[in-house]
Amino acid sequence: MYKLARVIPPRLRRRLEVFLIDHGWPPPRATGAVGIERYGHRGYVDTAGLYDEMGLQQFEFMVQQGLRPDDVLCDVGCGSLRGGCRFIGYLHSGHYLGLEGESELVERGIRYELDDAIYRASRPEFVISYEFEFNGFSRSPTFALAVSVFSHLTEGDIRLCLANLADQLTGPCQFFASFFESDRPTPNFRNSHSQLGFYYTRQQMARFGSETGWTPMYVGEWGSPANQQMMKFSIDP
Repeated sequence: MYKLARVIPPRLRRRLEVFLIDHGWPPPRATGAVGIERYGHRGYVDTAGLYDEMGLQQFEFMVQQGLRPDDVLCDVGCGSLRGGCRFIGYLHSGHYLGLEGESELVERGIRYELDDAIYRASRPEFVISYEFEFNGFSRSPTFALAVSVFSHLTEGDIRLCLANLADQLTGPCQFFASFFESDRPTPNFRNSHSQLGFYYTRQQMARFGSETGWTPMYVGEWGSPANQQMMKFSIDP
């Protein structure tokens, strides 16, 4: 089977992969509580050995983009606080907003990755939602970050994320989102899945942003070991 796969042209191989997984074979990597228990809170969101490296990369990137301690950051898909543990200690109290679908990831991140004194002093806010319910936060972010989130979402869910965040803003916001880039439109899976890769062109990503009220800009390379590229979406209401 492996030898056969190697001689199939890449685009046809991708179509075959999407068709088979959409029809239940082979089953993708486990998600939810089962996946977290199996892979651990670090391995679930990244290659465990790159967890600290990628958390630092996220933090340094956002500081380079102008994030300051008095800004309010929404960490979309904050997971087990791979980057969050650094942002929480850097930002003013109450200025970190973490959105995540899996409550157990957040709980393990607080327990194992975040110093208890910093957690109590920093008062981060968390909303547990797969529906991008940004209206659950008490503040409007000035910055937002989604690392390895859009790379696992359908077009519909990317648009939902962008539209819902735009609806909740009361001031300017810069939203940085990483994605797997393809040079032409690529078949993607039927449903969003945290353990499957979704590919989009930069033109598609720009269109998702512009059609939901954002001004898009392609950033490109930002140091991702997984070779994800970065988009910037801006709003100045």
